[in-house]
Amino acid sequence: MDPELLRQQKAFQKHAATTVAVQNKPSAAASSHTTYSSEAAKAKKKKASGPSQNLSKLPDFDNFASNSNAISNATNFSTMAKIVDYMKKRHLSQQQWPLTLKEVLDELQLYDLGKRNIAFLQEALPNNPRLMMEPNPDGDPTMNKFAFRPPYKIKGKTSLVAVARKHYQDGKGGILVSDLAECVANYDALLQQVAADVIVVPTQVNKKKDRVVFYNDKDFTFPELEDDFKALWRNVSVDHLDEKKIEEYLQKKGLDAMKDLTPKVRMQAPLKRKAAKRRHNQKVQNDHMEGVLEDYE
Repeated sequence: MDPELLRQQKAFQKHAATTVAVQNKPSAAASSHTTYSSEAAKAKKKKASGPSQNLSKLPDFDNFASNSNAISNATNFSTMAKIVDYMKKRHLSQQQWPLTLKEVLDELQLYDLGKRNIAFLQEALPNNPRLMMEPNPDGDPTMNKFAFRPPYKIKGKTSLVAVARKHYQDGKGGILVSDLAECVANYDALLQQVAADVIVVPTQVNKKKDRVVFYNDKDFTFPELEDDFKALWRNVSVDHLDEKKIEEYLQKKGLDAMKDLTPKVRMQAPLKRKAAKRRHNQKVQNDHMEGVLEDYE
């Protein structure tokens, strides 16, 4: 290395060692005209984070209570739906003897229900239209027994024909197959057995495809229709319309729907009670007072 450069380096290091220069950092107040103070801001922020801010961090007990009530109601109604569905399956499998609420919950393996849920079920199940209750003779509501209530008392082909005939005679129309499916398990085989006594017609209920079972009145004779009328009838498609829309369309065309088709049953008037005959100007004889009364004329 060049000896001249080494000499200059040593001279620079010696001069730097003897000369100490301290450079102070300019303060924010000296270099700026702002009125902002970091210490004042920290004190203000600390003051703001007092009891009021801590209270705002507390949980909202009103929302918590409403949410817990909503969860409890959802649990109650879902449990009731499970009970009704289970009782329906028991009815269709010929297990039609009633059960208490505790027995039903045990068979469904629902062991995590609270006292409020069980109290709700004990009060709501007797009012459920799809269940029938057998009250306990001792008056204990916890021992009331429940069973499924089918839409109709149909157990076989004889009862099916009898109910369909009763609907026909009372002007109630037919029986929905969806309702029949809640009465017996093998409803399709049952309909095939009574095919000569009933008429099954496809329909639509609440935008769902269904079928209606009508009683086949063999004493009623209907004349043979002409082929032209059958063709006109089949060319008109009403599958996409419900009964209300069809009725509105007919009313626009000047055709009104027939009403009051139910056979009128004459009600016997209550028997009138005969009024007691009054006695007018009838002399009352006091025969039992003879010999006691005296005449002072």
